[in-house]
Amino acid sequence: MDDAHKRALIIAYYLSRFDKKGFQALGFRTWGEAYSGIGTALKVPSATIKHMRDSFDPYCSAVRQGWHQRPVLRSRVQVMEAYADLSGNALFEIARDILSGQENSSPIYIAPIAVVEKNDINILEENLAFAARLRTGEMAEEFFRTRYPSLSQFAGMKLEDTRKLGTGFDFRLHGAYTTHAVEVKGIIGKSGSIAFTDKEWTVANYLKSDYILALVRSLESKPVLELTIDPVASLTVTRRSIETVSVYWSTKI
Repeated sequence: MDDAHKRALIIAYYLSRFDKKGFQALGFRTWGEAYSGIGTALKVPSATIKHMRDSFDPYCSAVRQGWHQRPVLRSRVQVMEAYADLSGNALFEIARDILSGQENSSPIYIAPIAVVEKNDINILEENLAFAARLRTGEMAEEFFRTRYPSLSQFAGMKLEDTRKLGTGFDFRLHGAYTTHAVEVKGIIGKSGSIAFTDKEWTVANYLKSDYILALVRSLESKPVLELTIDPVASLTVTRRSIETVSVYWSTKI
C-alpha cells in the first residue's frame, strides 16, 4: 500500500467517525464532493475513498452499518488501533493537513500500515487479536442490550449507548439516584482473555464502584453474563504496549 492510500485510510477513518460534521469541517458540502475532493488531493480514486470509509463504518459509525458482512481488513485494524484515542479535533487537524499538503511544516506520523491489499480484498487472518475482539465485542454488547432489563441491579434504569462517544465504556445506565458506566467484554468459551484500553482502565480507576464490567462467557454456545463492580480493584491485569499515534499541541512563547 503506497503512502497516498495510507493517508486516504486515515481520512476515511476520520469520515467514518464523524460523518457529515467531518466532511463539512474539511470544507465539503456533500459526500460526493468529499470523495471527489479527497481523491483529487491524494491522487486516489474517489470510489476508493468511499469504500475505505464503508469498511470502517461497522466499528466507527453511529449512523451507517457499512461492510458489516465482511471480515475487517488488516490495514483497518492497524489504523483503528493507532488512532482510536485521538480527539475529533486532533483527527480533523491531521486530515486537514494531509489534504492541504502541509506535512512538510507539520509532519504527520502514518500508522504502521504494512500489508499490501490488491484490489482491497486481502482480508484479515482469523487469529488477529484486535479483529477477534471487535467481533466478540459486538456479540457481547448485543447480548447485554437484550438482557440488562432482567437484571435486578439495573431494574428501572434507562440505557444510553456511549460506544461511539469515546467515553471509556460502552453503556451508561441512568437510575433515579445513581448512574453506572458499563463496559462489555465477551469471550467465545468459558474462559479466555479480555483487554481494556488505557482509557477504559483509567476511567474505571476514576469511577471505581460506579464502573461495571459486564463479561459475557460462552458467546457461541450458551452465553452467561457476569458483572464485576470496580474491575480495577477486583481484577489482576498485565500491561501490554502497542504502537499508537499521540498528538501534542506545542507553541513558542
